[in-house]
Amino acid sequence: MNLILAILFFIVPAEEKIKINDPWVRPSSEGMATALYFTIENSGEEADTLYKVDSEISKMVQIHETYKSGDMMGMREVEMIVIEPNSSFELKPGSHHIMVMKLIRDIPIGDKVEFLLHFKQAGEINITAEARK
Repeated sequence: MNLILAILFFIVPAEEKIKINDPWVRPSSEGMATALYFTIENSGEEADTLYKVDSEISKMVQIHETYKSGDMMGMREVEMIVIEPNSSFELKPGSHHIMVMKLIRDIPIGDKVEFLLHFKQAGEINITAEARK
């Protein structure tokens, strides 16, 4: 019985194994698009997957990556981002990011915007991103 209690004491819940650091969003105007950036830290022993993001600030939110094809740069939707165990994954300009489209209101510098991140292992994580350049 004591062994079981000791094991349970050292098990960290999945939602605590995923940490979201420095979430920020670009300022933008109603009807336009913006991008959300942050770093996902996975301190767990298993990979986790970000597969969906929601926000009441827009009509459409997608996970995107920036890619290069010849001399052309573009963005495309991806289904998920896998965060390997004991590692981090940075969403940043010119790379993976969350595309927030068809904004229902302006997002001025300094504004705070709520997002809900959906992970396969950690479940739902609420974050607040500050608008900055």
